[in-house]
Formats: sequence, C-alpha cells, structure tokens
Amino acid sequence: MTKDDKSWYLLYCKSKEEHRALLNLNNQSIKGFYPTMKMEKVVRKKLSCIDVAIFPNYLFVEMDNLHGNFNSVRSTRGVIDFVKNGRQYIKVPLQLVTELQRKQLLRDNELGTVRLYNSGDKVLIEQGSFAGIEAIYNCQDGLERSVLLINLLNKPTPMSIGNDEFKAQA
Repeated sequence: MTKDDKSWYLLYCKSKEEHRALLNLNNQSIKGFYPTMKMEKVVRKKLSCIDVAIFPNYLFVEMDNLHGNFNSVRSTRGVIDFVKNGRQYIKVPLQLVTELQRKQLLRDNELGTVRLYNSGDKVLIEQGSFAGIEAIYNCQDGLERSVLLINLLNKPTPMSIGNDEFKAQA
C-alpha cells in the first residue's frame, strides 16, 4: 500500500465527543486528529486551563481509499457521519492536515493559553454589593478570585472578587 492509497476525510461527531470518537477510532487502528487549544474557563468557581477543540464536532481521519472500512468508522461510538457532498465523502487536502498538526505541535510546545481575561479588560460585576458596576480586570488572585479595579471617588481601587461574580463587558 502506497501513500497515494490513503486520504484524509472529515467526520462529524456528536457534541463534545471528539475525544471519545478519536479513542474508539485508534482502537480500530485508524489514525485521527482534531486540533485543540488551551483556554482558561471558570469551572465550579475556579479558573482552570482546559483543552478546547478548535473545530467543535469535527475530526480528521486518514483512511485507505480502497480497503478502508468506511461503514465501521460511521458506526464508531461518538461519530455521526462523514462530511459529504451529495453521496461523495469529502477528502481533506493533505497540506491542510499537516499544517494543522504542525501548528498544534508548536502550540503544545509553547504552553500558551487563550486567557479568559487580560489585564485592562472592561468587566461588569453581576453579583454582590457592587452588582451593576463596571470595573477593569487587573489580575488573578488565586484560582477562585480576581483583582478588579473599581472607580471609587474618581480613584481606581483594587478589590478581590469571585470569578463567578463578573463577566466580560460586551
């Protein structure tokens, strides 16, 4: 089997089950990939760094064009179906997949994260005694709280507020 006998295809997966589908495909010796990025999120009032799919619900798989068991892949747990144009499965260009894999490796080596809030971002306090007041995000204060600058008497005053008590202002 030559490299020309294989192509990359795009799968549509169930919501938030890309990883489950990838594990099940790997158990069938099928190579798969979905690009992720690290992102900060507030989970149970704590700021956590988690992996998030860049293309939610989509997964790239490399299949043998002649002898690949496409029906087995379609019935894999977590997979809905191949992305198609009419009855034809859409082939993904090899250059696109290799570039996404290369960028994924670079991101993983950098350990860079997409921050939920950056210093200087405007936020709106939703809960507590300062509800409805605009503030400026300053920095983290542990995992559960952040330091916000609130304008009191025309002077920015730092206050430590729970991460679940404010949100980014639109």
